[in-house]
Amino acid sequence: MLPGGLFWRTFLLIGLLLTLSLTAFVLTFRTLEITPRAEQLAQQIASIVNVTRAAILHSAPYSRRALLTDLAQDESIRVYPLEPDDLIVPLPATALVEEMTQRVRQRLGAETRIVGEVNGVPGVWVSFSIDEDEYWAAIARERIERATGIEWVFWGTAALLLSLLGAAVVVGLVNQPLARIGRAAMQLARGQRPAPLPASNLREIHLVNESFNRMVEDLERIEADRLLILAGISHDLRTPLARLGLEIEMCPIPEETKNAMASDISQMDKIVGQFLDYARPAAASPATGLNLSTIVNNQVEQIARQGVEIETEVASNVRVVGHETELVRAIANLLDNARKYGKRPDDESARIVVRLRRVGSNAVLDVQDSGPGVSPEDLERIKRPFTRADQARSQAGGAGLGLAIVDRMVKRAGGRWRIANRAEGGLGITVELPLDGTQRHSK
Repeated sequence: MLPGGLFWRTFLLIGLLLTLSLTAFVLTFRTLEITPRAEQLAQQIASIVNVTRAAILHSAPYSRRALLTDLAQDESIRVYPLEPDDLIVPLPATALVEEMTQRVRQRLGAETRIVGEVNGVPGVWVSFSIDEDEYWAAIARERIERATGIEWVFWGTAALLLSLLGAAVVVGLVNQPLARIGRAAMQLARGQRPAPLPASNLREIHLVNESFNRMVEDLERIEADRLLILAGISHDLRTPLARLGLEIEMCPIPEETKNAMASDISQMDKIVGQFLDYARPAAASPATGLNLSTIVNNQVEQIARQGVEIETEVASNVRVVGHETELVRAIANLLDNARKYGKRPDDESARIVVRLRRVGSNAVLDVQDSGPGVSPEDLERIKRPFTRADQARSQAGGAGLGLAIVDRMVKRAGGRWRIANRAEGGLGITVELPLDGTQRHSK
């Protein structure tokens, strides 16, 4: 399987293109060089043979032995008599050899023979005659051969590796701005403010970075204005609600009516409290290590006092990093959501199961109820602010912000969570939060 990142995909495509281009270049070069290379080799061989024959022909008989010795030692050219019983091995039958042989015979004569080995001695053996005698001129292959196949492979591999290294550098430079934007977008999705993207001398990257930075500022301003309005309205509602409660207590009306009105005011006050919780900005202080086990147990005790049947399985001393107020509020919302909607019509109270455990480097909190669950199309929708499932609208005791508060807390803590209907009935919510550094490293 090929890596799926943009860097690796682009690198592999460019690497494949370079490999194919280099291979095509080598094959084309070697094909096109046959004729000029054969002409060059034929001219070189013919010159060597002609000069050797002329030197032997015009030298004094008594100095020929010394001349042949000098040719063998200094020029790697040896001259042997051609015998009819010589064991010869032809040169490899390649296009270059055939072209070269044809051109050598054009210069030295059609009867000229060119072989690759005589009597077990390798070289380039060319026949020539002096008067009526036939001779072999044995030329060392190193004098006329250029790079061997192994050298071609070596230099081709070196060129390919250098090309791939250059491709990696180029792709890295191109991918770096995209990777930076991706990291910033992930931070923004987690509810964090990413650092402003730097300016670039590339026009397209500069425009994208500038637009992204402007979008982040606009989103923050819109969010701040929205939360400010929400908090202001909710805060202003608290005073008349308190005054209404006091007036109801002092009003001479039947007790049953008074209790019903007090219940409605209490429900309204709870909704206002949810608005204030959601509008409350992120804690300015840095996150600290918190004992999640203690927080969960405390919230379980509070929900159990309301007559809820609750089963717990909480691991001890599970520590995470976060803000205590946010974490307490989110867990309270999870349990309160299970208390409200976690019972079937034939049950008097909800039945809740709470489990907290360590899984790898995460703390995993499961909150399960025995209610009717949520329709599949609503599972993701109920995470949004001011959203409730259809079956809960008539009995809602809030503004649909409980799970939205949980969602925001989990994102700020760098965790994740999911909602699913249980096979045996009811709704299950799983929250995963990173363990703090000490517990993560000790595993």
